[in-house]
Amino acid sequence: INPGSPKSEIKLSPRLAIDWDCPQGTAASAAIRPDLGWRSIVTPVIKDWDVFKIVAVPLEGAKTLKGVKRGRPFSIGEHLAHNPGPLNGDVHSPVNGLALEVNEKEIIIGRDDDVFGKTPAPVDFTGLTAVELAQSFKYLGLNIPEVYPGEPFIIQSFDMEPGLNCAPALFSEHRETMLAGLEALNALYPDHPVIWAVADPTPVPDGSSYEAMDTAYPLSLPKLVKYRINGRRAITDSGVFNGRDLYFLGRVWRTGLPVTRLPLTLGDANYFVPVGARIIDLLTFANLRPGPDDAVIKGGFIRGKSLFRFSRGLSKTDAAIHLIKGARRLTECLPCRGCGECSRVCPVGIDVAKAGRLPTDQWLDGRFQKKFQGCLECGVCALACPSRRPLLS
Repeated sequence: INPGSPKSEIKLSPRLAIDWDCPQGTAASAAIRPDLGWRSIVTPVIKDWDVFKIVAVPLEGAKTLKGVKRGRPFSIGEHLAHNPGPLNGDVHSPVNGLALEVNEKEIIIGRDDDVFGKTPAPVDFTGLTAVELAQSFKYLGLNIPEVYPGEPFIIQSFDMEPGLNCAPALFSEHRETMLAGLEALNALYPDHPVIWAVADPTPVPDGSSYEAMDTAYPLSLPKLVKYRINGRRAITDSGVFNGRDLYFLGRVWRTGLPVTRLPLTLGDANYFVPVGARIIDLLTFANLRPGPDDAVIKGGFIRGKSLFRFSRGLSKTDAAIHLIKGARRLTECLPCRGCGECSRVCPVGIDVAKAGRLPTDQWLDGRFQKKFQGCLECGVCALACPSRRPLLS
């Protein structure tokens, strides 16, 4: 995968795209449209990487507990902040050390393995109800999954986007933890069946239901995975559980301890790193040094977001960091030539070309937005555009 390659090198493999009841009507719904046919490059190893002397633990709206202040010692797993959101997990220290700075956005900790605060005791889940389990998981740092009544839980065993490469390694190398995550999911939502979305049924436990499907992007996006299983238009990603989610859940279920490390794709390798590992340290230790024309992105190659503050730390939801050489030279775009390629490749039949020709202020019109609310933000339109227009933004 070379996201910096000229557009002429992008090969479109014709494939019948997923069509739901899109606002463009039957003509668009019946069209055969190509997708990019990209699949993630698998690196089936996840190495432990624990050389970080400073971590910057993001709070992401969580409120620090009383007594959490500069100079205080912390133990690994110690409770630092409570998240008031009903589904968002609390924050814990990923290392032993001293608080160097505490502000409303992050807690910066200088690692010192000889320093101890309040060492947490494992939580015993025996006999807990589903509601009590959800409260315990939230306290231990897990984001509680959502699912609508009557819908199954879908475990997506493949990565959703090129540049996210951890799922195959998690299912192959950490099978016991993933099965523990499945057990925890069943205990948390006992009335919802579980269906595995797979390219290959290898990771599926015996007796489990599964649906084999094409995993080429953008068919790998959770909303389209959900559509292919449920047969209904998916407004949200609720009910779709990816490999990282299942790993976090299984890890907590097996140990009773908080989430303190995360699986990360960094360049062409996968690592376990502490929550709060700083971007600058990751790039330095991996010898990925950005030049003036390079970009550092968080996430996959297609939907990832550019980073500008390298001192920030990773949150539990950060799945990948990539250095894209020469990306700044590719940001200049040309006027729309009216070729319609963006509309032709849209997997849900939106007339992207029409949207791109309208003045920006018309996007504020509610009637106009309703026509295009089926957008998946997959970015295929932007990738196909010969004028390099930033349609995803």
